[in-house]
Amino acid sequence: MSKQDHAGGAAQRYAKALFEVALEKQALEAVAQDMELLAQVCSDPEVGAWLTDPRADENRKAEILQQQLGDKVHPLSGNLLRVLARRKRQAALGQIPVAFQAMVDRHQNRLRGTVETAVALSAEQKSGLESSLGSRLQRDVCLEVQEDPQLLGGVRITLGSTRFDGTVRGRLERLRQRLVDVDLGTR
Repeated sequence: MSKQDHAGGAAQRYAKALFEVALEKQALEAVAQDMELLAQVCSDPEVGAWLTDPRADENRKAEILQQQLGDKVHPLSGNLLRVLARRKRQAALGQIPVAFQAMVDRHQNRLRGTVETAVALSAEQKSGLESSLGSRLQRDVCLEVQEDPQLLGGVRITLGSTRFDGTVRGRLERLRQRLVDVDLGTR
């Protein structure tokens, strides 16, 4: 299940409204950058817990967010923050950037995923994988690299709900399963 599947209904609605207005006002790129910044702020465990705490003062939440984000945000993003504060819906702040990014990705025909490797990938290798997958899937592919030494070698790529397993561990597991499934017959 992808991150965007975890965004709640309220977060989806706010993200959709923001996306539609940003698209209409030709401010999609600026607002997307704001949502990335908001995601970084909300990913701080203390800030995230505090924003979702119903006992915390809503006005104080708005002040802290303003301090964290500064005057750097686009007016549309600022309006969203004010609406959320007024409606006491700041608990959705951590989910809105995820939902918004998913909408931007669909709009721009982009597919995000992860590539797991036993060793670090060079920038050229990552770019080559993205390019190869992009041409096969007829989409722009953006991969996040994760290292996992237990894979032994090769790569495992997850795009949406599809997984491509080209790891040594995966190949060995498939070989083991085929050997287990072989009917040796009885004598």
